[in-house]
Amino acid sequence: MFPVPISRLKAEDGAPFPLFLFFKNNNRFIPIRLPGDPIGQKKFELFVAKQHLELWVPNNFQEIFQTYLQYVERSGTPVQTAAQVEALAAAPTGATSAEEPPEKSETAELVADTLTDTELTSEEKAEVLSAVSQDLMRALNQITTRGQDARADGLKRCKEIADEILTVAAQNSNIYDEILSLRNSQEDIEHSVLVGTMAAMFGMAIGYTDEQLLADLTVGAIFHDIGLVRVKPEVMAKHELKWTPAERKEYERHVDASVEILKDSGAEFHPRVFRMIAEHHENYDGSGFPKGLKGDALDETSALLHIANVFDRLCTGKQTGTELSPSEAFDYIHETAGDPNLPRQVQPEIVQRVFQFMLTEKNSADEMRQDANTRARNAIKNNF
Repeated sequence: MFPVPISRLKAEDGAPFPLFLFFKNNNRFIPIRLPGDPIGQKKFELFVAKQHLELWVPNNFQEIFQTYLQYVERSGTPVQTAAQVEALAAAPTGATSAEEPPEKSETAELVADTLTDTELTSEEKAEVLSAVSQDLMRALNQITTRGQDARADGLKRCKEIADEILTVAAQNSNIYDEILSLRNSQEDIEHSVLVGTMAAMFGMAIGYTDEQLLADLTVGAIFHDIGLVRVKPEVMAKHELKWTPAERKEYERHVDASVEILKDSGAEFHPRVFRMIAEHHENYDGSGFPKGLKGDALDETSALLHIANVFDRLCTGKQTGTELSPSEAFDYIHETAGDPNLPRQVQPEIVQRVFQFMLTEKNSADEMRQDANTRARNAIKNNF
């Protein structure tokens, strides 16, 4: 990669080389534009306002980039002069009032802004989530083990990580295939990050469009197990299927502990975040914990978090003692939810809404793949 001053680029020009943004926190390059696509004036101004005065181009595009510069010099119409860029960078970005939420860090804001500009593959999304997982573990460690200032910084970072997760989850793709691919493609994506991603996707699957609601759902997923730090290490060291009744009771304490840790932090969360965490192990039939709530006493967002949590627990073998593939985990949840003779962890109607949407997507994607394969075979046949 080689750096390019943003003043040498044209915001609305579809230049023939890709552009990347470099994030120091993760030491990662994030694609923001494919060859032929414009940056866009709005994004151009955002980069400058956030002091990102250079973007990056892959080394194998150096010759193409030099040709582009010659074209810009001949045309004499750069979108911004160096002086204009400096003036834009020095301009105030707008103060926030007491009623407005605080500004996000540049990493969270720009990740959310740039990832939506390109269709990432499942492997690329998994790589981003893997890096997010590393950030999350550091942030959670700050919240649970360090002083008040570090705790506040950790909480802020966790909320921003939720935005990054939500951005990855919101890519235009087939949700059913996407979840299967993400769960299969990276083993080092932390449980809370995977559950946050799945919960957001399930929310979108049943029609959630409000960004704050989806963000709260993701935040709830990130923090749902933070109370495990208060569970005795010897209990966590054993597989849960081998716990004694007393050890299981010790484990169940983590639900209330998670809520307590967040409330004691002094950070502001929407009340539904606390409710989601408090109810993420409650079952629709009343067989869950810690309060044995059932039926309509449970919130829909809690049910979505519960489904996402059970899905990942099935994949890792924590739920049944046997690791299931993502597709097997989906089938297990769907089949058990519809069987009146089995315990009902989640309201069957919610499971049906989630899975009906994904089944429709899956069938549509399968039809498109079959059509593409048929066209390819016909093309080969006609050429020989």
